Amino acid sequence: MLRGRSGNSVEIRAPKSRGGVLRPMTNSQKIREHLDLLEEARDAARIRTAAYQHRVARYYNKKMKAWQFDVGDLVLRGIEATSEAGRQNKLSPTREGPFLVSAVPQRSIQTRNRGGKLVPRA
Repeated sequence: MLRGRSGNSVEIRAPKSRGGVLRPMTNSQKIREHLDLLEEARDAARIRTAAYQHRVARYYNKKMKAWQFDVGDLVLRGIEATSEAGRQNKLSPTREGPFLVSAVPQRSIQTRNRGGKLVPRA
């Protein structure tokens, strides 16, 4: 409320945008239009997600180094925290071995220790 020069109060009302705009027929038409556009928006989101996943996979694969082992190669194996040497400190070795590669089945290797005994996978 505002007070005029004569001391009378003047009330000013601004039109409310929400109450004056709602028309039932126009509103239902707008809802149908938005539902039609919803599938397009979902398709666009799927395309963006696929492109993002492709970029992430390319970045990850760029950093990966392909290892290829042959029978007779010597390899080192990382010492896991769950092994019997689980109480490691920062000066403990991080690798154990060397082990001799005895077979190369699909995507893995079988190793033997110096005595020729098969070393189980960790």
